[in-house]
Amino acid sequence: MESKLSNLSSLKEDDSAFYIQPHYKESYRLAIYALLSGGKDAYEEFLLAEQINPFLSEEEIHFMLENAELPVISDEPEGKQVKDDGSPSTYFPLESDEEVPDLDLGWPEVMLDGADTSISLLFHPPRENTPTIKEVVRKQIQEARQMIAIAMDVFTDVDIFKELVSATLRGVVVYILLDDSHMKSFMNMSHRSLRVRTVRGQQYRCRSGIKFHGGLKQKFILVDCQTVMYGTYSYTWSFEKINMSMVLVVTGQLVCSYDEEFRRLYALSTVPVIPLRGRPSVMLQSPSSSQLSLNQIHMRSRLIHGMRGVIC
Repeated sequence: MESKLSNLSSLKEDDSAFYIQPHYKESYRLAIYALLSGGKDAYEEFLLAEQINPFLSEEEIHFMLENAELPVISDEPEGKQVKDDGSPSTYFPLESDEEVPDLDLGWPEVMLDGADTSISLLFHPPRENTPTIKEVVRKQIQEARQMIAIAMDVFTDVDIFKELVSATLRGVVVYILLDDSHMKSFMNMSHRSLRVRTVRGQQYRCRSGIKFHGGLKQKFILVDCQTVMYGTYSYTWSFEKINMSMVLVVTGQLVCSYDEEFRRLYALSTVPVIPLRGRPSVMLQSPSSSQLSLNQIHMRSRLIHGMRGVIC
């Protein structure tokens, strides 16, 4: 299946364009504040008291509680205050003093302006007389001549990893960006030191100073800046054997957008730090009383963290 796009974007300048008000609910922010400050029980009690339908899945609740980080407390002349050592969730060249990481292994310059965009669609399990997604990924790696750039949430597929090692032996440059929370799984699979970096999603911060980051949910491989495979397929055993997924194989001018996006992600990336021990949960102990109100949570959080004027 193949289609050609003559118009790469449906967004056009229109003075009469319909404006959609940004979606925001203060009650949702307060509910998350209750969750991170008092645990799941406090979150559910707040929903019940405010007559709000549950809006977080069990997976989202678990992710927030497992990945929340307590603020760092430091002694200041005017008392204890929270030290914010977190970097912004988005890189702003005019507002950041940190140097952008360089693609020091090189990056091919490919001119695709005006080239027709071609898109093929692959499924897993594969349709009749079509290859599997993993077979196409491996073939793309084998045919790479200059560079391979991968952005992936989870990467534990040993076969694809071996193809990347073989590519480096041919002189192909390989860049890998992984979700920060899954880096340990990749290192356990690879058993070697590789030049890889990790990316976090946007930061969410509560008044108490507790914060957590989202994850890298983009999944694509860019080969020689000429071909992209992008979709729902992760490089794991489960996606090869049991999960249903699909990817787009893209060539032509649209590849430039993925080229630019990988560079943007690389500018946000950091050198991975693999902890020797599991990260302890930072969730505050759940209240023993079922009558804990949001105001009590807020007051307790202020006493614990000494926060002033920090909002989400």
